[in-house]
Amino acid sequence: MMRPPPVLLGVLAAACGGGSPDLADERPPDVILVVVDTLRADRLGCYGYERATTPEIDRLAREGVLFEDACAQSSWTKPSMVSMFQGRYLTDYRDAFLEDAPTLAEVLRGAGYRTLGVVGNVLLSQRAGFDRGFDHYDAKRHGPRRRGRPGRAVDELIVDAWGPLEGAFAGEGRPPVFAYLHVMDPHEPYRSHPQLEGVLPLREGTERSAFERQRARFAGAGSDLSPAEEERIWRQMADKRARYDQEVRYTDEHLALLLERLRSIGALERALVVIASDHGEGLWDHVNPEKAGSPELRPDTYFLKNHGQLVYEELLRTPLIFHGWGIPGGVRVAAPVENVDLLPTLLELCGVEVPAGLHGHSLVPLMHDPQGTLHEEVHAYVMQEASVREVTSGLKLVLPGPLYERPARLFDLGADPGERRDLAPQRPDDVARLRQRLEAWRARYPTPTTIDVPLDAQTRRDMRALGYGGVLEDRPSGSEGSGTDADR
Repeated sequence: MMRPPPVLLGVLAAACGGGSPDLADERPPDVILVVVDTLRADRLGCYGYERATTPEIDRLAREGVLFEDACAQSSWTKPSMVSMFQGRYLTDYRDAFLEDAPTLAEVLRGAGYRTLGVVGNVLLSQRAGFDRGFDHYDAKRHGPRRRGRPGRAVDELIVDAWGPLEGAFAGEGRPPVFAYLHVMDPHEPYRSHPQLEGVLPLREGTERSAFERQRARFAGAGSDLSPAEEERIWRQMADKRARYDQEVRYTDEHLALLLERLRSIGALERALVVIASDHGEGLWDHVNPEKAGSPELRPDTYFLKNHGQLVYEELLRTPLIFHGWGIPGGVRVAAPVENVDLLPTLLELCGVEVPAGLHGHSLVPLMHDPQGTLHEEVHAYVMQEASVREVTSGLKLVLPGPLYERPARLFDLGADPGERRDLAPQRPDDVARLRQRLEAWRARYPTPTTIDVPLDAQTRRDMRALGYGGVLEDRPSGSEGSGTDADR
């Protein structure tokens, strides 16, 4: 266990977001990391959303540090969590931890932390190796509230997590705690929550989604749907958007309950609370390149729903909020950062030596100089495509993967944050320049692929149930086992 370095002591002395740290106590802070699956940043109040989806997370943001422009390194869960928990870029398909790099939990356990993880996404299972470094890891498969979705609803997850949490925070002279909770509720299929009608009514949410731009685009696509059938589909799409909002609010309310319960047992007195997400979500913002040429056109397939196959901003922009011990209050950082930066940031805040070979950078300097900059480029990768965003110009280049025949796309995010206008045909010089930078990034960070590792039958079923069927087309099948009891 290490004493915080001098630079960190100065940081801690300035803390005001979660109480004044006792510098005479050399025990590092506790860390509570909440990863909310499929949470796009623009659906949170603290990121500018007008609806009341996240009052508790908004409070944490007001009292702590919010990074306005945080980018996930992949748009689906397993690669994103590999990257986040190992601080490494992925430049080829990978859905399991790298063997030669430590995980966040391993580093913290090696520094004397108790480590526990309770996850609602069953793809992050023990049999897939995501329990590395955890003293206690729970990836139970089903709860009755999920209605056919693999995993548990947030209320069930908190019930299952409470006993281990209470035990970890108990005892005089106990070691510091690292607790990782992975909440699944904003992931499709979305539930409605009648108890939220008073604060976030579905009807209001559906009326907000008129889809004017999408309707105009679809009108020229040549669909054979009757007007009545097409209108029915548009209404279903609007209803799903409204249900997504309710799922976010439901998660936020249970996060508030969890934090209050932790506060009641003294677990937040010396704790860092971090809110993050593995990726965002497509809510029919863009045309789906896999469906645009389909002979049976429907609005809900012509436009992109879900995630995991493309790297548009709504799929990559995620919340990143720090609150509590050692964190200054009321800070908003505009500079682009990446989820790969989370690991070195937490280690610096905990006074733990940062292992060699990380690709991310600590965000602690930006917390105290929010006008500063960190990255010259921002990157993301999925099997189908990869992107590089040049910070100074705001240009973002998207190139297809080697197995996919698509044209390069170029966007100016400063002038066109919604990525509506592809500039690639008009700006070939910028395409060529950024192509070289993206290829140099790939060459600098080669990733051993897991594309040839067979998937067991249970994982394949879970992936289909969670909407990742497209990924399975390129993966070999493995054994017909259904997983361990610990995964159920």
